[in-house]
Amino acid sequence: MELKHQLAFCRKCEKRAFSNEGIICAITNQKPTFIDNCKTFSIDPKEAKRIALKTYESKAENSKSNSSWIYIGIGLIVIRIIIRIMRN
Repeated sequence: MELKHQLAFCRKCEKRAFSNEGIICAITNQKPTFIDNCKTFSIDPKEAKRIALKTYESKAENSKSNSSWIYIGIGLIVIRIIIRIMRN
């Protein structure tokens, strides 16, 4: 598992700590070294909820942006059709 994925676990753990290196384990005082799962992981409900909400808002914003482009595209197609009809 990459460090990026390990730190995603650590961000949601009650046993996380911070140093000038970034997030570290409060138990070992080191960066994460687990392979698949951390044996001492204990979820921090507040932080997990905050991260989930942030992720949801980000996805909603991307979806909103994509739908705007769809409306613009449809509008351009309608305008082209109207122009063609008016030329005939």
